[in-house]
Amino acid sequence: MSSKDFSHALTSWANRQTTIEGLVLIGSRQRPPDAQGETADAQSDWDFHVITRDLPTLLKSDWTKDLLGYKLRAYAVRTAVIGAMPKVAAIFDGADVDLVLIPVSVARKVRWRGRFGLHRKPGWTRRRMQDVAEVIRPGWRFLKDTGGWGAFYQKTVDEVSDPWLADGQLLQLAEGVVCDAVWVRRKIARGEFRTAQRTIYREIYEANLQLHHELRHRRGERTYPKARRLEFIATPAELAALTVNAQPDAVSLTAALGHCEATCRDLMRDLVGDRWHWPDFLI
Repeated sequence: MSSKDFSHALTSWANRQTTIEGLVLIGSRQRPPDAQGETADAQSDWDFHVITRDLPTLLKSDWTKDLLGYKLRAYAVRTAVIGAMPKVAAIFDGADVDLVLIPVSVARKVRWRGRFGLHRKPGWTRRRMQDVAEVIRPGWRFLKDTGGWGAFYQKTVDEVSDPWLADGQLLQLAEGVVCDAVWVRRKIARGEFRTAQRTIYREIYEANLQLHHELRHRRGERTYPKARRLEFIATPAELAALTVNAQPDAVSLTAALGHCEATCRDLMRDLVGDRWHWPDFLI
């Protein structure tokens, strides 16, 4: 069975499960073809939301034995963006799959609070619905819906904006880069090269990607979270600024850190102007 049929296989399985109230196809397999890197191809995985009344069963891989036509090769449970819900990454013969597992109890709570307009105010409900909206806005399709969730998804897209950053959050990110830069310099001086390398990539590089994502949004340019499709939408200069090559030695790490610092300075200048400056003691 080819990967193009995987949604049919998963739908057939879901329709046999009374505990599954919603199965939603999202991601590139659902979005219409696009000239800027959105078209699904042979390398595209399958992305789904699964709204379930039996989360423990899906946290283990045994259920996949009933998925006709696909043999499981690997099964990992991680954490998704959506309200820290569990996310399954599964590799089958013929299909790579991501499943965000949403307990019915949580979904009902968010939907109920949304009926009282709490999604229009800062707080837990708005954040949960923003997480959903950001992921599904480019396109979604219910393959099974026995809980009336389609109307809730439509409401989420229509009435909730994506979780963009406020200026105060940008300042916090930049100050975090400063603190991490000081820490990395000390680790380089001590010869702890790999922990310095890890922090550059995990903290400073990640912060710059978030700042760039926000800048493109504020300019009205197409942008995606997690650096998705940057190769298709960013300019050569932007890609160069966001490229980091940090080898575990003092010379390479120092150069990479300086490059990241300069990128942060430039991004923050474009984002907030004179309201924030890179500290003099690090120049």
